[in-house]
Amino acid sequence: MPKLLKIMLFWTLAFPTIITILRIITDYLLGKDIELLSYSAVFLGIAAAGLIFGGPLYYLIYKHK
Repeated sequence: MPKLLKIMLFWTLAFPTIITILRIITDYLLGKDIELLSYSAVFLGIAAAGLIFGGPLYYLIYKHK
């Protein structure tokens, strides 16, 4: 699998999933209501940012080294 594809998959799927799970755990520990609709917005926003900014920026830094 090409390096660019691995980087883009991480920044668009794995990273947003990790952040969303951490937010759910934090809200659970604080006793707040867990609404999946609000977490889907967080997931999609982070995934879009990873696709547009995170992945390409990390790839350019990786190629520069």
